[in-house]
Amino acid sequence: MKILGTKGEGFFDRRGISLETATRFEVYSAKRAGSETVPAMDGDIVVFPYLENGAVVNEKFRTPDKRFWQWSKPRATFYNADILDDPALAQGMPLVITEGEIDCLSAIDSGFPFTVSVPAGAPPAGAAAAAKLEYLWNNRDKLKRVKKFILAVDADEPGQRLAGELIRHLSASRCSFVTYPGGAKDLNDVLLAHGPVGVARVLNEARPYPVRGLYRLSDYPERTSIETFSTGWPILDRHFKLFRGGLTVITGVPSHGKSAFCLTLLANVSDQHGWRAAIFSPEMPTVPFIRERLVKIRALLDRPAALAWIEDRFTFIDTDPTGDDDEVFTLDWVLDKATEAVLRDGINCLLIDPWNELEHARERGESMTDYIGRGLRAIKRFARLRNVAVIVVAHPTKEVRKDGEIRTPMLYDIEGSAHWFNKCDHGLVIERLDDYTNEAMIHVSKSRFEEAGARGAVKMRFDPARARFVQLDEKETAQ
Repeated sequence: MKILGTKGEGFFDRRGISLETATRFEVYSAKRAGSETVPAMDGDIVVFPYLENGAVVNEKFRTPDKRFWQWSKPRATFYNADILDDPALAQGMPLVITEGEIDCLSAIDSGFPFTVSVPAGAPPAGAAAAAKLEYLWNNRDKLKRVKKFILAVDADEPGQRLAGELIRHLSASRCSFVTYPGGAKDLNDVLLAHGPVGVARVLNEARPYPVRGLYRLSDYPERTSIETFSTGWPILDRHFKLFRGGLTVITGVPSHGKSAFCLTLLANVSDQHGWRAAIFSPEMPTVPFIRERLVKIRALLDRPAALAWIEDRFTFIDTDPTGDDDEVFTLDWVLDKATEAVLRDGINCLLIDPWNELEHARERGESMTDYIGRGLRAIKRFARLRNVAVIVVAHPTKEVRKDGEIRTPMLYDIEGSAHWFNKCDHGLVIERLDDYTNEAMIHVSKSRFEEAGARGAVKMRFDPARARFVQLDEKETAQ
């Protein structure tokens, strides 16, 4: 029988959680029997069943020395997931999200039944994070109906990473954060030190994340400064590093290597930081063009391994690959699909290559300059809300070609307006130097934040055999 035994009762007693609450959530005791874990009255393993629609879809096991495991390939969902069906959440009752089952039960025992826990703690940095956030995608329709969220995660670095992922999936405008008293790390610490009244005070005093308007300093949750990420080219890193939430604009005359540079950059950040990316590139067919370029970039892998890498790290924003779709590529459509890619695949970067291929849906009487300003604001809003690095490739006007001569373009040469320079956080110009050496100058024309780079130029070389840009050594770069 699945019953909470004496050791299990002691476990909950030491954490200040009533046995009535533990029993109501069908928690039971177990022990190891060979390679299996079986129910046992005298067991010291505590088992937390995960239910959906009243059926057990997963079980989480916890030993006295805080080792955890769960079913192999379980249904990814919240602990106490069935509370998401309560209509009170759509009417404004806040949903509390905790980092573990003990904190979830601590809140419920303190009078907050609308509480769930994430199933696997804080996500790791990088590509593995998306797999640990599958429960958000599986519950996306139910979560859309929730008006308010209280993020009661752990007060440590992994907890803040979890909060950041929850915010970019649920949006800051719906989320509030808590402040724990006296050095407490989580809700169970508060329960043990201050009782249910203390837990209620922490949750009732949750404050909204600032999203717009005027705020005092005390309104802001603790956050780190801009976290920058290497491009994979140390020499270029002196002038240009990516950061999530930023907008990078890249220009250059046709055939000077803008797309090749971008694909190499995405491959680099995937390898070094585990990033996933979404690519909107209507000028280049995904199959075979982008696929074969990425396979070449991953030449160190055999073809099946390279294809598996592409399958895992890249999402392509496109119409139906079978050709049955006739979607219009407006900016709103692309950003909507990119939002879905954040929720489903956990992307960290969006590439739009090029801007000129979008269907530009200007409003009646709207000038191209005003439209571009509105579009770039929408891109930056998406980047900030979803914590995604956005790269936009935009062609310059024909003015850079005069009398058969090509001059080095500037961001101000991009068709439409000076918004391209003013709105971007990074501005890059790719300039191919000649047709023989495959060398190019990477001009960093703008870097808004000192932590992320500085203006300058770096010489690089395109390697046709690997379809990628490679860094030259210091001596070659200085030539």
